Amino acid sequence: METMRIGQLASATGVSVRAIRHYDGLGLLNATREENRYRVFQAEDVERVKLIQLFLSAGFRLDEIRERAPCFRQGNTTLGAPVEEVRALYARKLADVAAQIAALQRLHEKLAAEAHHLEAQAVGGQISPPS
Repeated sequence: METMRIGQLASATGVSVRAIRHYDGLGLLNATREENRYRVFQAEDVERVKLIQLFLSAGFRLDEIRERAPCFRQGNTTLGAPVEEVRALYARKLADVAAQIAALQRLHEKLAAEAHHLEAQAVGGQISPPS
């Protein structure tokens, strides 16, 4: 089985060494130690780190990911947890993402209105606050 040290895993995933140490400390990864105490990772840890990054980018917190770490280690998102529990977790995240999208849409509309106002005022030669 191919092994790698932490720097190699960081290079392979684009994730910092510090983050990998953190993930390992949380139990999201299962590094072993060499006699010199260096962490040693397995080739499959590359995909595991990428999966962690995917879940983080989707809005999951590390504690939520850690709760499902045994599932992710097995490549199964429901192993060790009732399907309904996982489905509820995903539903909460979907609701969170929908709320974030709505907030970003409102921000987009506000910024577009401000930009339009500034453009109109600049054409008129004078900038005044929007009403």
